[in-house]
Amino acid sequence: MERTKNLKLSKEEIFLYLIYTVGVIGHLTTSLIIYMKLLTPLTLLLTGGLVLLTTIQSSKGNFIIWAVVTYIITFSLEVIGVKTGVIFGSYWYGDTLGLKFLEVPLIIGFNWIMVILGVILLSKKIFNNKILLTISAALLATLFDFFLEPTAIKLNYWNWSDVMVPLQNYIAWFFISLLFTILYFIMKIKIKSDLPIKFFLTQLLFFIILYVFMS
Repeated sequence: MERTKNLKLSKEEIFLYLIYTVGVIGHLTTSLIIYMKLLTPLTLLLTGGLVLLTTIQSSKGNFIIWAVVTYIITFSLEVIGVKTGVIFGSYWYGDTLGLKFLEVPLIIGFNWIMVILGVILLSKKIFNNKILLTISAALLATLFDFFLEPTAIKLNYWNWSDVMVPLQNYIAWFFISLLFTILYFIMKIKIKSDLPIKFFLTQLLFFIILYVFMS
């Protein structure tokens, strides 16, 4: 009975898998991709918002404070990055990700929260050692960006001045993810829900599929 219960999908999981399945099909269909790009900000907000709400309900400690701090700092780093090229390299955002402030889409800080949260909780399933766990989370976030980058460029999420994505970008991803993973543990946050892990893996699979078939 317990095994059957564990295999049963929640309505939140079904919603996520359905939305991203439609997204894969839509992005790989020439006549539909323009609509997929228009719906991207709303899709990220709806799916990420659902996961965030579920997480808040199952959290103990200072999760909301962590999320707000993570949003503010990562968004600020993106603004500095776009303006100066110092953090990630020289890049600029296109129009696909929606409403911008200081040339950075407002959804970006939210995406940082969801990616970092997903890799933290996934790493906790693998490691008990805090040092290994923290490094694992940072590496997983950087791996996510590796598969995200080619698709993001094709879909006009953002563009780079260089032909190749600079190594600097991946180094920045590693250390930013590392920083907020450390902060997560300093703030003694406890989360029971596995939905952020499933959201992270769903997005990762989404971008891997698009990476393979849009190359």
